[in-house]
Parts: sequence; structure tokens; C-alpha cells
Amino acid sequence: MPMSTFRLTAGAAGFAALLGAAYTPPWTPWTLTQSPDDITLRWYTDDTRAATADQIAALHCRSWGKTAELTSDAEDGSAEIAEYRCR
Repeated sequence: MPMSTFRLTAGAAGFAALLGAAYTPPWTPWTLTQSPDDITLRWYTDDTRAATADQIAALHCRSWGKTAELTSDAEDGSAEIAEYRCR
């Protein structure tokens, strides 16, 4: 492969990776706040199940050697906001 083709291919792959990293599927809850002690997630109830948010919170807390505990769950229009404590 000629060097110019290699650079073009590598550049295109790098650009695609950046786009992929910036894209969050609509069914994925997004993080409002996070720390080693807690995480707050928000999602649209039509697109996402609460179990998905539970899994994200569990993964976050597990990264600190803790388990997630749901402390608050509220609706805000068509969105749901859940707060989890890492214990």
C-alpha cells in the first residue's frame, strides 16, 4: 500500500473512531453527576428501561470496589432521573 493511501486510510479510521466515541445511542442514560460515592443518571422512559440505568450505576460503583444502591428516582416530564449511592 503506498504511503499516501496508508495515511488517508489511517486518518479516516481515526476520524471514524472519534465520531464513534462522541456518539451516545438514544437508549443510553446519560450521566448528570458522578463521583466515587455516587452517580446520577437521566434517560427517556420511552427509549430506556430502568434496568439499563441500574447496570450503568453498578458498573460505575464496581469500578470503585463498591455496589450501587438506588437512593432516589423521579420523573421529569418524559425523562427519569435516578440517583445511586456507591456503598
